[in-house]
Amino acid sequence: MKWTRNGQRGRSAVLSVGAHAGLAVVLLMSGGTGDAPEPGRKPIIQAELVSLKTPKAPAAPATEQSPEIAAETEPDVRPATAPPSEAPAARAPEPAVEPRLEPPAAPVPPLEETAPPGPPEPRVESRDRVAATESSPVPDEPLPPDPATTAPDAIEPTPTPPPPSHPLEAPQQQMLSKRLASWTGRFPPGEPAPTMAWRESGQEYTATFKHVPAASAMQMEQLAVEVTTERDGVRLLTEMRLTRMAFSSFAQFVDRWDPEVQIHDDEIDGRFHSNSEIRVSREHGVTPVFRGKVTLAARDIATDSVGWLNRRTLFPAGIEMGVRKILLPPQAVTLAANAAADEQTQRFERDTSITFHADGTYAWQPTEGGTEQRRRFGDDPHYLVGTEGVVLHVRGTVNGTVLVYAPAHIVIEDDLRYADDPRQPGATDYLGLVAERTVEIAAPEITGPGDLEVQASIYARRQFAVRGYRARASGTLRIYGSVAAGSVTATEPRFATQIEFDQRLTSMRAPGFPQSDRYELESWSGEWRIAQ
Repeated sequence: MKWTRNGQRGRSAVLSVGAHAGLAVVLLMSGGTGDAPEPGRKPIIQAELVSLKTPKAPAAPATEQSPEIAAETEPDVRPATAPPSEAPAARAPEPAVEPRLEPPAAPVPPLEETAPPGPPEPRVESRDRVAATESSPVPDEPLPPDPATTAPDAIEPTPTPPPPSHPLEAPQQQMLSKRLASWTGRFPPGEPAPTMAWRESGQEYTATFKHVPAASAMQMEQLAVEVTTERDGVRLLTEMRLTRMAFSSFAQFVDRWDPEVQIHDDEIDGRFHSNSEIRVSREHGVTPVFRGKVTLAARDIATDSVGWLNRRTLFPAGIEMGVRKILLPPQAVTLAANAAADEQTQRFERDTSITFHADGTYAWQPTEGGTEQRRRFGDDPHYLVGTEGVVLHVRGTVNGTVLVYAPAHIVIEDDLRYADDPRQPGATDYLGLVAERTVEIAAPEITGPGDLEVQASIYARRQFAVRGYRARASGTLRIYGSVAAGSVTATEPRFATQIEFDQRLTSMRAPGFPQSDRYELESWSGEWRIAQ
């Protein structure tokens, strides 16, 4: 970065039960007048006999001669009793009925097979039906299905529940991803969980956000999001999990870009975000490189370059402008308060020089002179806290997890490295430098000539500064981790700048490192399920 003078800007079933019954055809001759039946008329009374609780009686054996043939050869002599097939096994004797001779009747045509009867006829209380009605009473209450012909599981059906879940349709998934891939906001203590409602393609959606605190000082807070909608009277729900981004989630974050500073001989490997317009410069064959995605709250970028600037080459991972701002917290006082209450805290009340050692210890000494003291980090996160107005000077090799916090200033006087290579799996060293005002690279006479390497997560609410940046070219300032600041100074000509993002910082942070108000999608069920 160099200095310039030109400043710019997704019914229960009903079982219909039909009564099953055998059809009994009873042939009775007319008995009051002795008249023969009318030609073509069938003296038939159809009755539907249904057993309420017992199975049907077996069918009566066939007679030797059908009633029709007997009617043609001899008079029909019959007792007025029920047919044998309908007589019960044991019953009280009935009064005898005198046989009655009927004159030969006109030939009766053979009976034709009739179709099954329709609905039952009204009950007829006549002398001719006494036997039938006594042996097979017809109840007034509805009849159950015949167990001989009805499947057991069909007797008392239960509603078939809808499927427990089904995948989201592609348009819904795209819409929800676009709307809830990120969320910006804070959770004031004691206030109810925020909700968001909207309508899309004629369907209403509601998202409810629930705060999930961080499990430890090195993990991120999360949001449990429930998105509900309704379809065909069924309430559906899908679940998401959003993770709160720490300011160390960006390779570089700047709240307000100084219009007098150009991004020139700079290489940024990781996400870059600015809440304001940035200025990009290309000259003498030197062009900045952004290898990660770039997001700007501004609508454009400013440039002093001569000729056309190829944005596809400049921003190979893409650039998105007009995004929502990510606000800096008013101050990191909660960080200091939490640190002060921890047993793994060392407080400094005077300007102090701190040196980290690869054996897992650190030493400190007042800058104006005095006795050096030494302490081991241990396995738990450690906090080095300066009181109001104190300047902390740091250098050395960090073996542990530590946060250095100062309400005023932190000065990097020499290389800051991890004892274990942070690019290798299993590396557990973390260093956070957090200052309410500035984090500075010391002047050339202190750091000495050549490259300077800093492995850390840096947060400077007011400014990240390189002192003496106008000095003669010295080398490259290499930062492995992240830089977040209210603004930044130029680094050239003293240093070209390389910032490489520490990939571990996507899921972890230095202990107590400040978190932003931006949440991004971490996981998603990807399906609708029925809300309880």
